[in-house]
Parts: sequence; C-alpha cells; structure tokens
Amino acid sequence: MSSNWITIVEAVAIISKNSHHPVSPSHVQTLVNGGKIGTRSLYGGTAFLKRSDVEATRVAADTGNNHRERC
Repeated sequence: MSSNWITIVEAVAIISKNSHHPVSPSHVQTLVNGGKIGTRSLYGGTAFLKRSDVEATRVAADTGNNHRERC
C-alpha cells in the first residue's frame, strides 16, 4: 500500500497533533462516515484513510474525544 493511505491509528495521531488536543478513533470514524476523509478497503475488511484528507482535517477543541465531563 502506498504512503498515500494510512491506518486509523496513524490518522488519530495526525489529527490530534494538528488539532492540538486528543481526538478519539470513534470521532475519526465519524469523519469518515460523514465523507470528510476518503477511504480504501482491502479484502478482509482492512480500511485505509487518505493521507491528504487526514492532514487537512482539524477538529474544534470541544469535539473529537469521548472524555468530556457530563453534567
């Protein structure tokens, strides 16, 4: 697989770094499902994400993780 395609783990690290706060894998999946990040699937269900889409993605500080306090 070319370096233009990365795993969700790599995507979480890149988006978290570029957004300056932690982002969860489930939020990255939400972005994929919403069409913000392109994907390519291989036989067996392995999914790769388009690096250029991931590198262009930023999420606001109050979104992107599951660790918010609930009132």
